Amino acid sequence: MLSQLTRLLRGNPDLSTFLICAALSFVLLALPPGAKDAGSRVVSGVVLGPFKRIAAAAAEVAGVREENETLRRIAAELMNERDALVEHRRENERLRELLRGLVTFPAEERFEMLPARVIGMPGGRVIERIELDRGSEHGLRTGMSVVTPEGLVGKIVSIHPTRSLVEPLASASSAVAVVIERSRVRGIVRPRYHATSELTTSAIDYVPARSDVVEGDRVATSGLGGVFPAGISVGAVTSLEDGPLTMAVRVRLGVDFSKVEHVFVITGTRSGPRIRTEAEEQLLREIAELEDMEDRG
Repeated sequence: MLSQLTRLLRGNPDLSTFLICAALSFVLLALPPGAKDAGSRVVSGVVLGPFKRIAAAAAEVAGVREENETLRRIAAELMNERDALVEHRRENERLRELLRGLVTFPAEERFEMLPARVIGMPGGRVIERIELDRGSEHGLRTGMSVVTPEGLVGKIVSIHPTRSLVEPLASASSAVAVVIERSRVRGIVRPRYHATSELTTSAIDYVPARSDVVEGDRVATSGLGGVFPAGISVGAVTSLEDGPLTMAVRVRLGVDFSKVEHVFVITGTRSGPRIRTEAEEQLLREIAELEDMEDRG
């Protein structure tokens, strides 16, 4: 009988716990009043103590998890704010460069210009078109030249009311009449592509052999053909090789088309450079002071 009870209790821990608690309760009931309180405290500490500690530990774990979730949420919010601040700073730098160009271009180049923003680059590995957020409603027309402070971007080939498409110098169909600024040697700049349709460089075609061209010579639009106004910077000569009839002249373009974000569309020319207004001079001074503060900070 005893062995059967032992096997029953071993196979049923819940029953064992119940019987132990019942036995302790009967013992406490049989104790005198003074000893009953002391016994209750002992039993409570021995029996219920582990359960209380487990409950406290569970509550602590739940609190730690909640705190971790809060910290993760705060960290994500701070990261988003940091990214937004970085992007705002970059945007400020781009707008500052745009303002500087808008002020300095007319005085130096004698061009009337309208600023525009790049909103798309249709095409695959080769940038065949650049989409702008300005169109016929802003006075733009096909054939107008597009530039940046670094040099020529291309020309407008398609126009819509509020947007337009530009054919950049990197386009396979692009061709620009140019002149070597130093020696006045003329030619046509065209892109050169690798077998994988990747733009490798640009070259000046139709340069006669033994022409006065050296590495580092600046290249600008010549104005021939009436497509682009004369005097717009295109790039610089990087290498050359003399041949029997012509020279192979390589050019590094001044504009990195993959990074263009703001441009200017040349809408007209002036008979002469205009004097900057006091407001424009003040703008240039403020930009210079701001950049100086950033350099020191």
